[in-house]
Amino acid sequence: MKSNISQADKLIRITLGLSLSLIAVFTQVIWLGIIGVIILVTGLINFCPIYGIFGYSTRKYHASPFHAKSKKKNHH
Repeated sequence: MKSNISQADKLIRITLGLSLSLIAVFTQVIWLGIIGVIILVTGLINFCPIYGIFGYSTRKYHASPFHAKSKKKNHH
């Protein structure tokens, strides 16, 4: 399972998931709690199944700064 959620997306999901879950606890609205838990779990595992189905990702993959960059050879 390859991560498809960026750090910003993760933070938003965790915040929203916790908020909805807490609201559900105090208002006793079960469906709101279920949605909150789903959003929270996707944020914690760094993977959204819906993004995966459609091949979408909010994460940008960059090469590690610790690896040597390959130099392209100019062919004239």
